[in-house]
Amino acid sequence: MATGRDVAQLAGTSTAVVSYVFNNGPRNVSPATRERVLAAAAELNYRPNALARALSFGRTSTIGLIVPDIANPYFGELARALEDAAMERGELLLIGDSSLDPERERRHIAAFVERRVDSVVMVSLLDEPDFAAFEQASIPVIALHPIADEAPAASLTIDYELAARAAAAHLVAHDFDSIGLLNGPAHSVGAGQHRRGFLAAMAEAGRELRHDERNSGTSRADASAVSLRWLAEPDRPRAITCATDEQAYGVLHAAYLLGLRVPQDLAVIGFDGTEHSEYAVPPLTTVRQPIRAIAARAIELVAEAAAEPADGADFTRVRELAGHELIVRASCGCAEA
Repeated sequence: MATGRDVAQLAGTSTAVVSYVFNNGPRNVSPATRERVLAAAAELNYRPNALARALSFGRTSTIGLIVPDIANPYFGELARALEDAAMERGELLLIGDSSLDPERERRHIAAFVERRVDSVVMVSLLDEPDFAAFEQASIPVIALHPIADEAPAASLTIDYELAARAAAAHLVAHDFDSIGLLNGPAHSVGAGQHRRGFLAAMAEAGRELRHDERNSGTSRADASAVSLRWLAEPDRPRAITCATDEQAYGVLHAAYLLGLRVPQDLAVIGFDGTEHSEYAVPPLTTVRQPIRAIAARAIELVAEAAAEPADGADFTRVRELAGHELIVRASCGCAEA
């Protein structure tokens, strides 16, 4: 295996110059010398030692990602977008899947701290995530969901309350006599925002409108099981807005099993706007999150924070909101199949 000394000898320069070329500093290298070093490295098939670089510069060029369930298409799309954005910056993304288990989430936190990742992007299972370990290790972390103002982390998210309100208001505009909210677990991240947005739309309806809320896990199976019981009740809702697309697919499944037509007997709206939503039967009306824009901005923020650790206090005050879009398809009744 070729070494930096071998590259220096072939390029006719010092090992220090080889280091400056591959680490982009700390000293400048003339364009001609840089070309000689790169040509020598290519000829020798030289690859810098990542561990040695980490020890020398105190950075591992790694970003940790913690998500609740990588099997969920939303988190799969998010992970892909984050990895693309990280790769563009020469960073390696390490993925920790919590598998809907809070204890496993805590173990991923401990593992990332132990491995000294430069920064972390996190979607927690918990309404109040534990950022203490990251704070003690001076590892910048950004949450892609709402967090408390005093939390020692940055956040980048859409306005869940406003988005949930828009989805429910769309159903109100259809003049349905009863509307339901299929929310996530009561104490999960975002459940409170979804509830407040839904209730705000009901309050603004300008007429008496029967409404109800049920909770389920975020998997299709959990949502289908809850919906089967709910839709079999005599006063079942005429329309349901969901906290995730996955739950909406569960509602569609339950409606099919009960012989209910969508949207003729039951209107459904999802939330997240994954690629899968367009290919549901019928195509799913949903609130789309700008996944790629969120991913690019999240990587930009944590990479800058890791490069400038002295600005850590300013980073933890970052609370950014991204936009959302209501994508109207057939499942709500706007364009019956």
